[in-house]
Amino acid sequence: MKRETHGIISLGLAAIALAAAAQSMFQQSSILGIIYMFLAVLSVPVILYAFCAKCPDRERCGHVVPGRSAKVFKTRKRDPYTASDLFLTVASLAVLFLLPQIWLWRHPVAFGAIWILMALAAVDIRGNVCRGCGNEFCPGRPDRKGVHGKK
Repeated sequence: MKRETHGIISLGLAAIALAAAAQSMFQQSSILGIIYMFLAVLSVPVILYAFCAKCPDRERCGHVVPGRSAKVFKTRKRDPYTASDLFLTVASLAVLFLLPQIWLWRHPVAFGAIWILMALAAVDIRGNVCRGCGNEFCPGRPDRKGVHGKK
């Protein structure tokens, strides 16, 4: 399969995990679910701006959707990620994936399903999407030169 196919599959798995997390939160409290959805909607453009808009390989994005979506932002200089770029990206990912864990332990089936979906997505990304990616600045790149482009 092409890496773009795996990118779409992995994003789909992550989206299903997030939807399941939101559903579990809505079951506990409508307000909690609404707050999570609001924070999730805010997190996505932050990731697109802080990480994807700066990616030197976004035109060939293996995830397809983020690379194309990042084009709504003014093109950022394709340099190594700064500490603030990485902080914003990690903080936004934490809102999306870690914040729901506080409440999910009350729903063991949902908790397990979400972690299985996220693990499958992560394995697919590392095994298929990262392979062939030209983002030399990505902190997750196996052969990366370092956050500031130095070994």
